[in-house]
Amino acid sequence: MSANAWLTKFSAVFNNDDRDSIEELFQIDGFWRDYLPFGGTLQTLEGRDKIGQFAKEAGLTTTIEKITFEGGASDSEGFFHFETSQGLGRGYVRISDGLCETLFTQLDNLKEKTTHPDGSLNPFVLIVGGGQGGLALGAQLADLGVNYLIVDKHPRVGDQWRSRYDSLVLHDPVWYDHLPFKPFPSDWPTFTPKDQMADWLESYAHDLNINIWTNSKLTSAKYIGSEGKWAVTIENDSKVVKLEPTHLIMALGLSGFPKIPTFKGKDIFKGPQHHSSAFKLQEEYSGLNVAIVGANNSANDIASDLVKIGARPTLIQRSTSLVVRQDDYCDKVLGPLYSADAVSRGITTDKADILQASVPLRLLEKKHKKIWDSIRQEQKSYYNNLANAGFALDFAEDGTGLGMKYRRTASGYYIDVGAAEMIMDGRISVKSGHSVSALSEDAIHLDDGSSINADMIVYATGYGDMTEWVAALIDQETAVKVGPCWGYGSATKGDPGPWIGELRNMWVKTEQENLWFTGGNLSQARYYSRLLALQLAKHFKTAPSIVN
Repeated sequence: MSANAWLTKFSAVFNNDDRDSIEELFQIDGFWRDYLPFGGTLQTLEGRDKIGQFAKEAGLTTTIEKITFEGGASDSEGFFHFETSQGLGRGYVRISDGLCETLFTQLDNLKEKTTHPDGSLNPFVLIVGGGQGGLALGAQLADLGVNYLIVDKHPRVGDQWRSRYDSLVLHDPVWYDHLPFKPFPSDWPTFTPKDQMADWLESYAHDLNINIWTNSKLTSAKYIGSEGKWAVTIENDSKVVKLEPTHLIMALGLSGFPKIPTFKGKDIFKGPQHHSSAFKLQEEYSGLNVAIVGANNSANDIASDLVKIGARPTLIQRSTSLVVRQDDYCDKVLGPLYSADAVSRGITTDKADILQASVPLRLLEKKHKKIWDSIRQEQKSYYNNLANAGFALDFAEDGTGLGMKYRRTASGYYIDVGAAEMIMDGRISVKSGHSVSALSEDAIHLDDGSSINADMIVYATGYGDMTEWVAALIDQETAVKVGPCWGYGSATKGDPGPWIGELRNMWVKTEQENLWFTGGNLSQARYYSRLLALQLAKHFKTAPSIVN
């Protein structure tokens, strides 16, 4: 059975009273990943039983109509368009032996955009954070006619990027990083320097007329359950502003506050100590012995910068890290969907996003395991040289590589843009497999009894969970109620089970009414901003107009 024929049969069964048999159209271990049109949230149904139950419940409230398959009559997979009672959608289907292996459905737009007037001084949606996640969501809400406001503590849009270490360049290629409604121009560099990214975000906010208050810091928020709204306090320049939005969005990145270890003797170390988020390269660091606690992206980038000015960095690697050459990452992991070659094959960013979302995480783990087995084999000498230099490697504990590590903990890897060669030739020293036991005036002491002389220490030790922001801005009780954000229940280190199959608490309703989270890289800001905006637009559509 072709994909087109299967879709025709699927719609007929779904729209009729014989939905009990819909599970028989799927492989026994088939998947249906639905992003809003039928279940109202982001979810993956695995196996016939769950798919069948989902279809029965969804069929009570909606139908699937006007399916148009984009492929040929005999194709076994491809894109399709459809409509439901509420909106317009697209999807991707894969058929094998007449049965569905994977079905992906996503909502693209509502049939009726919100047009009711809102004379309230209060935004319906308040977005905290004006980085790529907040800006993309604001643009999507504007497109859907939803009243919103973004507040950001920095003086200028883009200052989050400007404040990072000087050499920071995006490790993801330009084809992966477009934002909604305003893609990068054709002459944009493949890898964007951080200040250029900052300026782009500033122009993005200007050109799309994003409603944002800069120099505006949310200082408190409390949910008034009886009224279904938030009471928030914002310090706007020298003024204190009180607002009562209905929905509150945390768009403060994918992490919480910098993790800074409290080692014994920290107060007696004579030299400067910086977290990587606050590190700025200075010429006077030339000739210094710099101990960097950590061995992932920031640690390696900073170490490489220090070498270039004549400093002597040592990475203190307390746990294993994944390393991948940037070419391998871009060509083999991202390249099939996000590259100049992909564009030449007709895979636009829009299509690439659907193709990527159409692969459930259970299958993505298996797919990435094969990719990383291939990379490890082809780059065997590269990895042997790193290991011989003392760098402790992993490829995720189950061998599934960087993409799954990112989805699980967003940590534990380095995309190599030059530091690996410096490690191999000794310009960057590595001390791996040992924890820090104490600091003294001019050294770091490890638990094996060895010491590393240091004039300065950089803590490239990562960040806490994004719910730290909830505890700080709302209260600890709400943070506990919401629970962890990020990870999908893979039962690996840092990402405990049970299996969820989607990222925890991201772009969906949480246990705290009217509190939402967005975060992640530019690609996620682009793609998931639409899905979150559509959920908020549904609420806005049914909200009463309030005139103050």
